Amino acid sequence: MPEPNPNPNPNPAPPWHAGVDADILGHWQNKGYSLDDPKTVAIEVTKQARELQKHFGVPADRIVKLPDKADDEAGWSAVWQRLGAPKEPKDYDFSAVKHADGNVPDAGLIDAIRGAAAAVHAPKDRAADLATAVVKHLDGVKAEQAATAKVALDAERADLAKNWGTKFEYNKLTAMQGAQRLGVTGEEVGKIENVVGYSKVMEMFRRIGAATSEDTFVEGKGAPNNNVATVEGAKSRLNELMADVAWGKRVTQGDTAAVREFNSLTQLISTAA
Repeated sequence: MPEPNPNPNPNPAPPWHAGVDADILGHWQNKGYSLDDPKTVAIEVTKQARELQKHFGVPADRIVKLPDKADDEAGWSAVWQRLGAPKEPKDYDFSAVKHADGNVPDAGLIDAIRGAAAAVHAPKDRAADLATAVVKHLDGVKAEQAATAKVALDAERADLAKNWGTKFEYNKLTAMQGAQRLGVTGEEVGKIENVVGYSKVMEMFRRIGAATSEDTFVEGKGAPNNNVATVEGAKSRLNELMADVAWGKRVTQGDTAAVREFNSLTQLISTAA
């Protein structure tokens, strides 16, 4: 009869994974890992981790963690800054943004773009690209408007040349004299042309030049023109007014009373043309 084991082991050693969180243990089991050998489990887990790291494609320090709450301003601000947005709107640099002619864009426009870029947390370099695109578009609009205006101006000049006929150069000189008498610069004439048209402006200044180049007599000097009823009286009154540079400026700036009086006088004078 065999002898009994002198050192019985009533308490066998627990498995190596004893004490592992049940959720983790269940995960291993669902993955099909053999729990007989911890080495096997370690190898399989390492393989999975390395494969997962390939999908991230970047080191952990380059991963951006999004805030849990939408109203976490500080958290979201940190995210936007990690993505390239500046901390303050003033940090957007638009110094390289220029118009096609090399001029700096209007400060108000740049401020508007800066505010819009800050509102959407645009990266600094992309905000500069946006500003460049906006300025380029405005340059295109301006060029198109200038081209359209030139076509219209050329057409009006052609019509005026046809209407004035052989007197074109003479009438043009007379118109220039009329503008000079009013103290209106060439640039100001151009602005008026953009409002009322080339033909009307040239004819207006021609009438002024013609009226002031003729000998006139002064009748009731200083009196209001409300009672002017003759061509001679209108010429006299217009001479008085055109000697006043301030009045000429009022006409070019669209002052209602000055323009009304000017139109009234020139219409009366034109009846004798």
